Amino acid sequence: MKKKALFLQILLAASLLFTTAAYAAEISSTRDIAIGSSGQMEMIGTIEPNILSVTMPTFVPFSISNSIPSQNKVVSPRIHMKNNSYVPVEINVVYTDVNISKLQNTQWSDTGNVGPNQIAIGLKKGTAADKMPEDLSQAHWLKANRPQNLNVLNLDANETGALYVVGTLGQNVSENAAFNVTPTFVVRNASQN
Repeated sequence: MKKKALFLQILLAASLLFTTAAYAAEISSTRDIAIGSSGQMEMIGTIEPNILSVTMPTFVPFSISNSIPSQNKVVSPRIHMKNNSYVPVEINVVYTDVNISKLQNTQWSDTGNVGPNQIAIGLKKGTAADKMPEDLSQAHWLKANRPQNLNVLNLDANETGALYVVGTLGQNVSENAAFNVTPTFVVRNASQN
């Protein structure tokens, strides 16, 4: 009888041991683990992407002339931008360094409206037709030598988009000199705004 009771106690202890191990493996369960013993816990993590990657050119030449018959007096190549990130991004211009010192008696216009001695340059979203914009509607005008927060393009994850340089100039602005316009682009995670 004592052997039978001892056998049942060992069997009961063994079954409790395996039951406890199975209980610890459940994800939604909680229990205290005594000091000196062991248990299992499943942890589930989420990785938040923190690297934003956008491909864009570093140099874009353009020409501007009053002889162009359309409202937009600039000829520029299409500026392709590709979001290589897994999240949507917004592309903003935060500062534009403008040097028009070689254009004698010329002033910069921040609005796209120019007088006889003014010049204005902006960016406009490219269309699906791959055609240089002829009008200046919906152009984003660059402000000379001061901070700005100008959203020029939004791209979904792994999407490609395009911009064009657009602009206009007054009739007294010389067309025989070069000038530099250098916008500083900042890429931001659009899903956090």
